[in-house]
Amino acid sequence: MVKRKTKAKVTKKSTKKTQQRGGLSPDKYLNDDQLKKVRQYAKDRADLARMRGGSRAVIDELLVELFVNTGLRASELCDLNIADLPITHSKSSVWVRDGKGKVSRVVDISEKLQKRLERFVKLHRKGASADDPLLISEQGGRMQYRSVYAKIKSVGKKAGIGKLHPHMLRHTYLTRLYNVEKDLRFVQDQAGHASPTTTAIYAKTNNTARKRQVETLDDEEF
Repeated sequence: MVKRKTKAKVTKKSTKKTQQRGGLSPDKYLNDDQLKKVRQYAKDRADLARMRGGSRAVIDELLVELFVNTGLRASELCDLNIADLPITHSKSSVWVRDGKGKVSRVVDISEKLQKRLERFVKLHRKGASADDPLLISEQGGRMQYRSVYAKIKSVGKKAGIGKLHPHMLRHTYLTRLYNVEKDLRFVQDQAGHASPTTTAIYAKTNNTARKRQVETLDDEEF
């Protein structure tokens, strides 16, 4: 009698993506202390570079400050021209000409950032025309995404944060912005999101009102 071979039952692993509720996971944004470390490290290096007449660390600092004060995507930051800045158009905003989905938008910025950009252009982009890029590589061409990514990654590592990339700084900005006035529509406009549903995650991330509620419970006597 010939025995039939039985096929082993293969259990397929589910390919269904794990759903997430609540805000961003902790590895997607910086808390206040981490942000302070990153900005301080970038500033200290830039100050030293300015004393020595260098520019590389000054550019790194500008990258950090642009990300944490505009929430631009890395590709949008690389695409910025001098014509898109307040120094050219005299408005308190930067003009994103070609954002995600081929949609342009205006991103409001602080007076402090306006002055920083103006100073950078006058000192480090002297002689550049309005149609020239804000940021250029060491070879003289427009700075590319991979270069920006590498610079931010290096800053994070040397600042003692560990993993850091441009989109983490974007998430950090949008989370902090929501907590100022809880104005979800403004956050949506600044982010360039097509739907408020995409923006809603920032209302659930590091939320000051939610923190207050859990702290109140922990303060109760038992």
